[in-house]
Amino acid sequence: MVDVATVTSKGQVTLPASIRKRLGLRKGSKLIFLEEEQGIRLVAGEDLEKRFALFERMAADTNLSPKRLSALVKEAKDRLWREHYASRD
Repeated sequence: MVDVATVTSKGQVTLPASIRKRLGLRKGSKLIFLEEEQGIRLVAGEDLEKRFALFERMAADTNLSPKRLSALVKEAKDRLWREHYASRD
């Protein structure tokens, strides 16, 4: 499935309805733009915020080093991407 949106002069984009519905986006929803080598990954903010909160609690409870916490966050983001989008190919 391919959807196309046009960027306005103010840098705004209207997400196609099919994408908003699939991601459960509504007025006030947050989106996160993750810049990667292959392009930009767009993720519903609530999904990542829940995951990040989990890691912050883990770090506080287990005294994880910032380096290890960063590695765990990267693993979670990658897993979230695969779980969320792999089945749609």
